[in-house]
Amino acid sequence: MTEKQMPSELESTPNTLNEQFIAIYKKIEAFANKKFNKTGKYMPMSQLTDAIMAYMPGAREYAMDFELFNNLRNMMQHKLSNNYFVIQPEVVTLIQHVYEVLTKPITVGQLFASEVIFVPEFADFDTVMDLIKRHHHTQFPVIRNGKFVMRKIITANALVHALTLSKKPSVSDMLAQSQAIVRFIPASASIFEAEKILLDEMKLGQKSVVLLITKVTDYNKVRPVDVIGLINITDLPQILAKK
Repeated sequence: MTEKQMPSELESTPNTLNEQFIAIYKKIEAFANKKFNKTGKYMPMSQLTDAIMAYMPGAREYAMDFELFNNLRNMMQHKLSNNYFVIQPEVVTLIQHVYEVLTKPITVGQLFASEVIFVPEFADFDTVMDLIKRHHHTQFPVIRNGKFVMRKIITANALVHALTLSKKPSVSDMLAQSQAIVRFIPASASIFEAEKILLDEMKLGQKSVVLLITKVTDYNKVRPVDVIGLINITDLPQILAKK
């Protein structure tokens, strides 16, 4: 573990390490109470962990760590615990990381914002090929009169299959060969939410899903100008690297 990864200016005295752990633990606990506790009475994090696991994308990756945090917190409640029990710096680093993942996750807008190229529904074959050559893209959402042809996208695979049927297939021909579907996701969504959508669709047997990142949350009113990026299954390694 490098010095850069360590919590800033950690002292080696038991009280400082223990207190840092407790301070971060309490911040996670307060965050979970605000988000999930509807009883009106403050609840310990051990009672909220299941809700965190179930409803916060990315949290399930740290299920074993939450068990560790809760057990350490229980052990430290003993009034003499500081005399014989010292939290290690690595644990403080870990709980701080988990806190940041829960409360300040990387958003899809931050990680995947990029130019998205659209193809008009009635564009000819040469226009599509020119777009591919100029932009080096392999996925093109289709628009009609400035609006999306919902759940339809041209892919490299669809283009290849269409070329087996015609020397110059139309956009409609390409779409007929496309097995990919389009879904929208707001730019403010966490990368873990995008991961969950992609994996859930794969479990349902959907071979290809493309998520269009939008600046608006009313998907019935999304315009091409509102789309600021695109995510597909090939982006999963990039998401996993941020965990």
